Amino acid sequence: MARGNPHPVITPEFEAAKIKRSDDTTEPLAAKQTQVRLPVSVDSAIAQLGEQKAAWLRRVITQAAQQELMSE
Repeated sequence: MARGNPHPVITPEFEAAKIKRSDDTTEPLAAKQTQVRLPVSVDSAIAQLGEQKAAWLRRVITQAAQQELMSE
């Protein structure tokens, strides 16, 4: 049975190429993704954003977290 390379060499260039940012943020991204299920109507509206979906979600979640969870 063939298996993947047991000793892969992961270069910084390879790591950077895995996730292409669709916005201009520079803070490092978390290693673990945050996932939620949304109501169908909300999911449909967000899906219409196309390529801007990730940037829009990152922006609104970040704004809400800063405003509601991180403000003093």
